[in-house]
Amino acid sequence: MKLLMFVIRYLFERENGVCMLAVVHIIIILSCNETAHTVDNVYRYTEPNYDLVELKETTDTVTFSLNENTYNVIKSFNIFSQGKEEYISFYDRRSESINIYHFQSGKLLKKIILKSFFPGEKLFKTTVYIRNFDSVFINTRNRCFLFDSSGRLKGSAAFLEDPPNAWAKFENTNPPVVKEGLLYASTRPYVKETSLEALRQWKLLYRFDMENDKASLCYPLPVMYQENIYGYHFLDYSYCYNNRNNFVFSFPADSNIYETDLTDYHVAYYAKSRRQADIILPVSKDTLEDNEGNYRSYLTRDSYGPIYFDPYRKRYLRVAKSGISMADYQAKNWEREQRLIIFDEHCRIIGESSINKEVILKSIFFTANGGIYARVNPRDEYGLHFVRLVYNDLATGQLGFSGNK
Repeated sequence: MKLLMFVIRYLFERENGVCMLAVVHIIIILSCNETAHTVDNVYRYTEPNYDLVELKETTDTVTFSLNENTYNVIKSFNIFSQGKEEYISFYDRRSESINIYHFQSGKLLKKIILKSFFPGEKLFKTTVYIRNFDSVFINTRNRCFLFDSSGRLKGSAAFLEDPPNAWAKFENTNPPVVKEGLLYASTRPYVKETSLEALRQWKLLYRFDMENDKASLCYPLPVMYQENIYGYHFLDYSYCYNNRNNFVFSFPADSNIYETDLTDYHVAYYAKSRRQADIILPVSKDTLEDNEGNYRSYLTRDSYGPIYFDPYRKRYLRVAKSGISMADYQAKNWEREQRLIIFDEHCRIIGESSINKEVILKSIFFTANGGIYARVNPRDEYGLHFVRLVYNDLATGQLGFSGNK
């Protein structure tokens, strides 16, 4: 930053129009490559009320049937709209195919074999996100691609070689975002978890310029992650994108959530579960170097999961899980109590609900008419099943309002 200020002062003193234009370019370049590894968050505390709203599962389900050449090994999926119709897309890792269903009817509309997009190539760590039939985003071993659904390539950008293993991914818990002509995608958390220096250097988002085949990384881990070691499972962060065109991040070891525009708006909100009594403690390097110790330390501590933005109700849902006891761990009773914390549009807590362990909370999605769904029964080899969740307004007694205003 000192270098930036020196250059600006020097060029202004030259009083040259060309130099003034150069100032703008230098500011952009240096701000994108700023060596500082933290952001200054404004902390906002709002008194939570955990008893205004709850979210519960219903008996309503939707099912998408699988044929003999399609499997239930779903690596990524998302729902999208085109015109007045809604569709849901699943990437089946086993058959390496994209399967697009009409959401209301449940009928398979289109099956895309990815080998037709990448003839002669071996697919690796592939994830898919369909924005519409003209925009199919695909991540593979070393590049992010944009196709249309017919297989016509519209653009791509290579992953960076430095840092190594900085691969992008698409998930419903980390959806790609197109902002000011650039594509933002999450970075897989393949960072050396026992190195504080590596954690300080790590960035959470890829920024792709698909037209010019360029990529950069941006947005660091919170300060607590740069000063403490928690382990690999506590690096599996999530974000959503809200109606203010901001990202909202959730980190497993951090009770706060973070809203940011990635430039000059950075706000941390109180987002702690009512069931979290103590802080989530870091662990030692020795614990993490033992595979069993790494996983045990994750299961026996509280943690937070994905965060979602409900665009229909302008609310946020954040997953929280309770740590199990050492006795349960040793007995291999590894199922954890799970809950959803509910926030209003201003990130104030308005509810917290326990959710059946059979509901997979990392699979939540929202339909255009306000429906909320999450996957259940993942072992069924013949279909993909989703249960509908509904809000209950405990303050007014209005029950089951999801899908209509």
